[in-house]
Amino acid sequence: MHFEEFRAAGALTADIAEDLAAVASRYSSYLTISCHGRTVQALLLPVCWDVLQIRAGDLIVVTAERGHRPPGEEDRHALQDFVDSFHQFTTPPRTLALR
Repeated sequence: MHFEEFRAAGALTADIAEDLAAVASRYSSYLTISCHGRTVQALLLPVCWDVLQIRAGDLIVVTAERGHRPPGEEDRHALQDFVDSFHQFTTPPRTLALR
């Protein structure tokens, strides 16, 4: 099993949950995401994302296990892809200040 702990850059929304589930579906690894003492399997995020109540600054734990292409290595790749995607999808866009 591999895991990563980080702070959310932004809130988890229904659209982001759909996108994250699509990332998770690329792998045979079993990905879970935990926040506020609740855990959801990544493929189920589109139907229960709101249970996690993720907002900017919340502590998130993502785990990856049981990947088999090859064993262990897929878990590392799946975890990194999912966490990178989470950061990308939840980071608010920068706005340019007009003078």
